[in-house]
Amino acid sequence: MTRADVVRALEEEYARLRDENLRRRETRIDEVIAADPAAGPLIHGDAALFQRQARRLLAHPEQAEAIAKDTREQAAANRDALRARLKALGYPEDYLDLTYRCPICRDRGYVGEPVREECACFRQRLARRLYDEAYAGTGAAQTFETYDESVFPDDEKVDGLRTQRQRALAVRDICRDYALSCPASARPGLLLMGGTGLGKTFLLSCIQNALIARGFAPVRVTGYRLFETMRGTHFGEAEKEAEFRRMIGCDILLIDDLGAEPMMQNVTREYLFNLLNERQSQQKNTVLATNLNHTDLLNRYGERVLSRLMDGMNVQAVELKGKDLRLYGRRK
Repeated sequence: MTRADVVRALEEEYARLRDENLRRRETRIDEVIAADPAAGPLIHGDAALFQRQARRLLAHPEQAEAIAKDTREQAAANRDALRARLKALGYPEDYLDLTYRCPICRDRGYVGEPVREECACFRQRLARRLYDEAYAGTGAAQTFETYDESVFPDDEKVDGLRTQRQRALAVRDICRDYALSCPASARPGLLLMGGTGLGKTFLLSCIQNALIARGFAPVRVTGYRLFETMRGTHFGEAEKEAEFRRMIGCDILLIDDLGAEPMMQNVTREYLFNLLNERQSQQKNTVLATNLNHTDLLNRYGERVLSRLMDGMNVQAVELKGKDLRLYGRRK
């Protein structure tokens, strides 16, 4: 299940919760009216009041301010009378109020007008769902706690100073520090480089799961998914445009297997540069994993993109070296 699928499922859950709130209130209304039929006009008084005042406003628009004030005063008086009636019947004064799991967003999941953003309750539940999904999708979750250093060869130096295992552990520690300090990381960008089978995707999953466990909801895509989004944006597909905007604006973006995507004129280089440039200008956290080295990145994307990928002020670039663990494991 993709992040978008999880978001849609969560939005449906919030909609069901709002419907349940309304049904529960209707049940309580029926209960109160059954106990005291005279409470009915008070319960439904606001609707009748607003209809009357709307007709007055149409007939006398020059009195809009006075009508609005009168409406507020009558509505407040009606609510006070209803609360007194409920108390007299032995009910709590707020017995007919809508109850919300989250009083901030009122179970909508979003706050803010006209700019809408996810409520803290929505982000927390989304992070929990993504974390559960990560565990379900991998069997044994790929986390820093399950990181197995024994799979790395430790018999010869790969950089003149350290063995493959020692270098891998150093990179793991950098990734763990990044995940635990995010979003206040020293540098918002992290670039994982190295050939195939060295554990970059595993480390990306470790970062993702550590962030989710801390309550964040990172967006993760593959290089190919990124390309499809950029291509769709270029050709004006509304859904892809919205997805690309989310990639630009999300707090934490993880891109796996950068460099495996197709190269398309006026799309791959240009939109990748826009994505990286916009995120860096906003100091957004971005983690990328690629099989390409410095020269490969330059030849593939050009100097403008490379300058964003290798910007030492904003990006920490680390490289894994050694044997392909898939091949090494089979030989062992």
